[in-house]
Amino acid sequence: MFEKIKNLIVGARNKVASMSPKIMAVIVGYFIAVVLLVLTYYAAWMYMWLWLDKIIMSDLLALIREITGPATVAFVTFIATSLVDKDGDGVPDKFEQEAENNGDKKNHFR
Repeated sequence: MFEKIKNLIVGARNKVASMSPKIMAVIVGYFIAVVLLVLTYYAAWMYMWLWLDKIIMSDLLALIREITGPATVAFVTFIATSLVDKDGDGVPDKFEQEAENNGDKKNHFR
């Protein structure tokens, strides 16, 4: 069991190490934001439990649910994939492909 988890972590680390710095910055920044929000949630919960004797955390929990929700993860994934530039010309490959497809359609209908 521990060997599978270790292999999973090593595989994830190798994939992250092979990414471009821009994509890695987006993914690591998102991960840090999620971790900080969760730690803030626990710190605020402990503060309220120890000193205020009243725990009202619905707003912060709603924020964490929104940040880790499917729409936000899809947005971060879209931004990360938009930064892929394998040929190194400064234009993301996805946008080059769309420009080529649009150009082909225009010439095809003429």
